[in-house]
Amino acid sequence: MKEVRKDHGDTQQTVANKLQVSKYTIQSWEQGKSEPSHELLICICRLYQVSADYLLGLSDEDPLYVPQCSMQILSPENQALLQRFKSFLLKQQEKDAKKRTANEGF
Repeated sequence: MKEVRKDHGDTQQTVANKLQVSKYTIQSWEQGKSEPSHELLICICRLYQVSADYLLGLSDEDPLYVPQCSMQILSPENQALLQRFKSFLLKQQEKDAKKRTANEGF
């Protein structure tokens, strides 16, 4: 989480404010002393547009997560194109998840 937070230019206090928790809670998570609740984990994933597997260290890569420093080397036009593609992939992933859930009901 620390890497993703810093990549977005957020301080521990900024994230704490966004998630309505204390700065010390963020410190505890980043130091591995505790973990966020399921609900807060979802909020963090949405905040930084990153998968829970990546955030929890279960995966070394997240195909949807593009570090901000990588974005800076792209032209503004390509940055916009990448954002559109990312939105498309997220919507497609959501549709696929809904289909799987619907199919599991049968």
